[in-house]
Amino acid sequence: MSEQSRTLAVGWIEAWIRMDLEWLRTHLAPDFVHVSPFGRFDDRDSYLAAVEPMARKSVAELTILDVVAEDDRAAIRFENRTHAGSVDTCDWIFVRDGLIREVRSFYDSVRVRETLSPDEQSTLDGS
Repeated sequence: MSEQSRTLAVGWIEAWIRMDLEWLRTHLAPDFVHVSPFGRFDDRDSYLAAVEPMARKSVAELTILDVVAEDDRAAIRFENRTHAGSVDTCDWIFVRDGLIREVRSFYDSVRVRETLSPDEQSTLDGS
């Protein structure tokens, strides 16, 4: 199971590198949960609808630095280079039945916020 968790964690970041929404729709559970400094989303479709346009604006480059996987979870640390500077990020990925069920993202949101307008930031509060 840890190899599947590792593969999905790497796929998660690689999909954002390519902006591959089809991969994300296929590998995120419909009841996918995402928690980050911007808030919480409780389903795949609302998450993608809110985050995809912002990611296109705020992500200049993603580089995977480390991946650790065990059983049904993985941690992936990566650098998110924005137009305002680099953001070191760690995502905890939780997997069940071959799908990503939950991602908990940990990062300092200041640089990301600097790339987004107040209106754009407000759409990221999925709570």
